[in-house]
Amino acid sequence: MKKALFLSLAAVLLIAAVLVSSCVGIEPSTAESSAADSAADTSGADSQPAASTAEPSLGDGTSSPAEESASPSVTESAPSEEEPASQPESTANSTDGDPQEKKVVSFLACPDNIIHPSVYYNALQIAAAEKGVDPDYSNLQTADYNFAPMYDDIKQLIASADLSYINVETLIGGNSNPINGYPMFNSPEAAGETLLSLGFDVFNLAHNHMLDSGDDRYLINCDRFFTERGGTTIGYYENSADTENIVVVERNGIRIAFLAYTYATNGITLSSSAQTFIPYMDEALIKRQMAIAKERADLVFVSMHWGDEDSFTPNGSQRSIAQLLVDEGADVIIGMHPHVIQEAKWVTREDGSRCFLVYSLGNLVSGMYGGKNALGLMLSLDIVKEGNNTPYVDNVRLTPTVCHYVKKASVNPQMDTGFRDFKIYRLENYTEELAANHGCHQNGGKITSFDPELDGSFSLATLKAKVKKIIPAEFLPAFLQ
Repeated sequence: MKKALFLSLAAVLLIAAVLVSSCVGIEPSTAESSAADSAADTSGADSQPAASTAEPSLGDGTSSPAEESASPSVTESAPSEEEPASQPESTANSTDGDPQEKKVVSFLACPDNIIHPSVYYNALQIAAAEKGVDPDYSNLQTADYNFAPMYDDIKQLIASADLSYINVETLIGGNSNPINGYPMFNSPEAAGETLLSLGFDVFNLAHNHMLDSGDDRYLINCDRFFTERGGTTIGYYENSADTENIVVVERNGIRIAFLAYTYATNGITLSSSAQTFIPYMDEALIKRQMAIAKERADLVFVSMHWGDEDSFTPNGSQRSIAQLLVDEGADVIIGMHPHVIQEAKWVTREDGSRCFLVYSLGNLVSGMYGGKNALGLMLSLDIVKEGNNTPYVDNVRLTPTVCHYVKKASVNPQMDTGFRDFKIYRLENYTEELAANHGCHQNGGKITSFDPELDGSFSLATLKAKVKKIIPAEFLPAFLQ
């Protein structure tokens, strides 16, 4: 009897153990499923013809003296006939099955980065001071430079952008070639290294100084310099066939095509034997490349080197080419070259789509004489994609900057103006004291195109007034409202 009771009790305990085991086995499975669902909900969150040998007559060829992104750039070449272009698959950022997902890519564009002799002499002196030695100017090709402090007040804006652009107005032609300033620039490689370390992704090479070596040597070297270090260059083409290879950069599953054109190359043309193609402003070229870009990308951004230097007003050529680009479907047009700021606006097409156009962002860093040339703009905007809808541009902001310098002793009167202590300030952080000490106040008689406001009375008040006069309030930061 006791034995039977014992066996019955054992059986009950065994059954209970099986049931408990089964229950315990359910919980981890349910938790894992819940965690997987949670991960899926957040996986889509925001993350970061023959070589051209002559210039078209579109503008004046003269020139006046003067923390890294979240993901790497991707440059796309034209697909072969066997492998046609297609939108790449993105598992983490796919909108399939989630039409409400919103992706945002932040973009930043900075204007002309001009390394005049006064700028690189300043960088040489900074490097020497850090080492505790006297600056040695005997060999500029082997000298040490430190340009980084000049960008301290804007470096966080650059580093925080998902995608950033800068106009490399003075080429990095290689330290094996003489370092030089206006009118045939070759900037130290350290200047290019600084731009990379700041986090710039896209480097524009299409401008009037792109043939400053008298041929295409500096241009080829500059393209190689940035691309070998992971940067993306625009405006350089190995030959006419290369113009079919539109640069497309992808961020967070959104593809942005970049095109670049220049009005001239300061009267310098390539020899008939040269293969390099120069992207002058040509209607047929623009139409052809715009069509290809629109096929391969979601948005098309265009860098334009155009206009009259020192003029705050866009000229007729700028306006007509801008309209052509708008008609061909450009989404953003970024203007360079005048060395002063110019008009910015939305342009609406007949189908209701819009293009943001800024005719000139002015200068970023430069050793030019005029107070007007010290004022620049940084363009920031969001590229937004909601579900499976076409991406669009939103939240456009133009942040005014001031390139500050003071007048000190020159070390080379033939090239060096003696401007020193270069630093790019956000206008919001600029002070009356700095404005009163700006080196432009000592440049009387050297300014060829005089602006009564910024050359005649350079001050914090006149800087703010000039920005508000030219740029609509909708694009300006709160402190200028």
